Amino acid sequence: IPIQTHAVRVELPSGEGAPQVDLVKNRITIDAAGTIRWNGRAMDRITLRRHLQAALALPAEPEIQFEPDADARYVTVDEVLSDIKGSGITKLGFIGNERYREF
Repeated sequence: IPIQTHAVRVELPSGEGAPQVDLVKNRITIDAAGTIRWNGRAMDRITLRRHLQAALALPAEPEIQFEPDADARYVTVDEVLSDIKGSGITKLGFIGNERYREF
């Protein structure tokens, strides 16, 4: 039986390229459906970790602003916070908490 020598060429995407990290501040949000966004761009946790590492690689660490939706699942918020802490980020701020203040 002869060995098959034909090939099928497949053009695969090259990936999403370098992470888009702002030099001053970046916002991580989690909506009620559990979608994680970095500066408005939806991503999974693996991509989020790459963005966090890219932020740490900058000459000056940018601020990370964290804003989970009130209806976001606690487990998702906890996992993302764990990713942020595990990355070594030190400039982390929680924003939007004033919405939940009782008068």
